[in-house]
Amino acid sequence: MMERFVVGKDEKRRRWINAGLGLLFSAAMVVAVTVGQQQDPERYSSFLWWSVVSLLGAANLSNLVFLIRYLRLVDDHCIELVPGKLRFLSAGKWSELDLDQVTALRLFKRWGKLRHIQLVLKNNRGIRLEGYENLGGLADSLQGALPGKLMP
Repeated sequence: MMERFVVGKDEKRRRWINAGLGLLFSAAMVVAVTVGQQQDPERYSSFLWWSVVSLLGAANLSNLVFLIRYLRLVDDHCIELVPGKLRFLSAGKWSELDLDQVTALRLFKRWGKLRHIQLVLKNNRGIRLEGYENLGGLADSLQGALPGKLMP
């Protein structure tokens, strides 16, 4: 039996909110430097103001570009759990992970809620699964497919 998991709307909304909070924090920093420059121009030079504005502007612009790229790529992304394999669809291409390659399954919780799942492979690399709808169901399905490999 095949189970399909997609990235949830809550994850997309959370990422937009984080980008917005970063923008608000940056704006607060620019306002603080502007007020400091108005009060003490010798201590807060225009070089500092331009440095802060350009650095935070570049950081927020790159964050927005990465967010839009992520949202565009995640629209056609899903994972499927089929007997003996975990299949990933990204950018219209399928890739498969043989579940025999997985040595451990780790569940990470924060405040009692499952936040992400990590699959540890034989080559000691990890695959992090997060943001999927029904992440608990994915964890249960993986635990059933990987008996005895759950780690605290």
